[in-house]
Amino acid sequence: MAKQKCPGKTFVLCTLCGTFLYAICAGFRDNFGIMLPAIVAERGLSYATVSFIIALGQLFFGLMQPVFGFLSVRKSPRFVLFSGIFLMLAGLATSAVTHSATLLTIAMGILLPSGTAAASFGIIMSCLLPVFSDRQAHTASGFIAAGIGLSICLLAPLLQYSLASRGLVTTLFLLSTPIILLVPIAIFLTHVGKAAMKVVESTRESFADMLRLAAVSPAYRRISFGFFTCGFHMALIQTHLFSQLTAFGIPDSLASWGLSVYGLGVIAGSISSGMACRRFPMGRILGALYTSRCLWVALLLLPLPYWALFAVIFCLGLTGVATVAPTSNLIGSLFGARRLATLFGFTYLLHQIGAFCSAWSGGLCLRYTGDYVGIWYADIVLCLLAGAACLTIRPNRQA
Repeated sequence: MAKQKCPGKTFVLCTLCGTFLYAICAGFRDNFGIMLPAIVAERGLSYATVSFIIALGQLFFGLMQPVFGFLSVRKSPRFVLFSGIFLMLAGLATSAVTHSATLLTIAMGILLPSGTAAASFGIIMSCLLPVFSDRQAHTASGFIAAGIGLSICLLAPLLQYSLASRGLVTTLFLLSTPIILLVPIAIFLTHVGKAAMKVVESTRESFADMLRLAAVSPAYRRISFGFFTCGFHMALIQTHLFSQLTAFGIPDSLASWGLSVYGLGVIAGSISSGMACRRFPMGRILGALYTSRCLWVALLLLPLPYWALFAVIFCLGLTGVATVAPTSNLIGSLFGARRLATLFGFTYLLHQIGAFCSAWSGGLCLRYTGDYVGIWYADIVLCLLAGAACLTIRPNRQA
């Protein structure tokens, strides 16, 4: 039986709150690299040490997602979101006052990324799925996922300006303002979903029971493999695209604009993907997104004029975060709203493992071959395999 459509005002307000929440937390995670030079300069630490701390943070972000997803079922989404807010504030405060590599590792490698994991996409959507109809959930998921694009376009230049004009310590304390704003948003989202969640079946499944249920599903395995390759692809762009552009002879200032163009593509692609989930089978959407990445990556390696190169980067953005909405919607339709946060969190852990692999192997490729061509070819092969796997997913079945 289809869920009843929620009132339009409630739908818009919930979607805006979810988008803001995801944009702030995703912005912290995706923009750590901007603070790297300032941390190196003001804390007297080596570039390698700070890079390791940021890489550790990426892994902890992935590791903590299924943990917080399970806690949202056993405790409540509000408990998880408040825990995340506390961890982010603690991480920022510690980062601002410490000069110790050990404490900075705890702050930026563990506390901050763990806090952002508590406000992950799966947990936000698990609050909203019981409230929205299926069509509303598909649309909202696209807008909420677009929060990453907003953070790339807006938070990155603001961070850069604040670091240049006010320094690292002031910037870290200023970042606490949007985190504090998350408190009333978390209260609102969890309050709206609380009554609706009571009608969703309550289970006392263990974490292992949920994973066993998902592991026997061929559809879940295909979805997870696709998201692993998504992490490989996304980290390759986030970590190495800027260097790839400068290797083409593009000035640094123009290369940074290339990342903004990518962010605009992310926003457009995420919203379009959410809308497409209302009309097309989500396995086919994922298959088309992963396969199309092969074309754009291949074009990226060609000697193109600047305008054509930026058009390719925009198209890469269109396919970037657009995979999040159909992935979460598929998992939700297969396993239910209460399992979504846990199982999407585990899938995101695989995403982050893929991200770690490409960020590391991209550097190795540059070191031993002198360019990034080999790692881009590996990305093309993985995207082809992921596209083929997702095209075989049958809707509304665990097979």
